[in-house]
Amino acid sequence: MKKALFFVLFLAQSTAFAMTTEIGLSYGFSKKNFNATNYYQSETKSASLSFYLFEKIALELSYTESFYENQENDATSQRVLQQTSNVAGADLIFILTDQRSDFQPYIKGGAAYIQKKALIKYQNANAYEIPTKDGVAPSYGVGLKYKLTEKFSIRLGYDIWKTPMDDGTKTDDTAFKAGLSWFL
Repeated sequence: MKKALFFVLFLAQSTAFAMTTEIGLSYGFSKKNFNATNYYQSETKSASLSFYLFEKIALELSYTESFYENQENDATSQRVLQQTSNVAGADLIFILTDQRSDFQPYIKGGAAYIQKKALIKYQNANAYEIPTKDGVAPSYGVGLKYKLTEKFSIRLGYDIWKTPMDDGTKTDDTAFKAGLSWFL
């Protein structure tokens, strides 16, 4: 997947003269401690590449890696749950204002390929992998860009993926993202 992202970035550089191209990077981290031995934490890293087809419409290709860890302890046992997910997405973005505006709210929709892994570790026992199902899912979201200069913006977004489950149902996976974007 990282080779594909490199290829797309190379392609964007070579086509930057034909259309407006935007590169975005975002990062998120959260940790909550309940006491010295009970906590949960999450980390998300994302990269995106947008090709503006028209002034208000862009095709965004994105890749997101997420990690979640939860540790629970009581008087007799310890359990650690670790989950990772990789999401490769393609969305159409519609900017709700003029592209020259400093504040640019947007909506987006498309599809994503989602891979998940989950592992449970018990103290003094073998680790157990939870079966997961990879697959294509619809995605949508909202966001806001604030232009710092003509080339750089701060970007906030909220994305939702309808993730397939093993039993045939779907669940909503969500991500709040904050980052920077750069117009080439």
